[in-house]
Amino acid sequence: MPRRSRIRRIVKIPKEYLEAVELGNILFPFLFQLENGLRLAINNHMTVCYGPDWWSLSLRPRLHRIFEYAQDQQTRHDTMPWIGASSRVSVLPIHLVTLGHLEEIIKSYRSECIPQLFPTLEFFLGHMEVIKRVRNLYSHMFPCITKDDCRLAKREIATLAAHINSKL
Repeated sequence: MPRRSRIRRIVKIPKEYLEAVELGNILFPFLFQLENGLRLAINNHMTVCYGPDWWSLSLRPRLHRIFEYAQDQQTRHDTMPWIGASSRVSVLPIHLVTLGHLEEIIKSYRSECIPQLFPTLEFFLGHMEVIKRVRNLYSHMFPCITKDDCRLAKREIATLAAHINSKL
């Protein structure tokens, strides 16, 4: 007997698509923790290396495109400040960039981040490639994501999380 989906269907998409929703619900909490842990670890490390204004003083001239992206995101946020408003957590500029941008920051600041945050750049990039591929399958509503894809991504996340946790 086929397993019945626990997701309430609000649009008449095929039931196979609803399976992808369930898989994403399993994977998303791990992705959320990885992305935010990586942001915090990078921010903490760069603050030690360059001071509390590292984003403006160092990143701005070095990775101007990422700096501008974060500014654009902040401008968009400012048009509807009630969405995502929280008094519990301060939004840092690094919260406004993508997972790909975080990867670019690590690559650009390789001499500061390797081996302090990750043993080698290849180690970091190899694990990130798998995580990003599975993340993008889900984020772009790819209906063919599988349980094996999610298991693989969770293993890769766990590997990077061990390194991130040692820095937080």
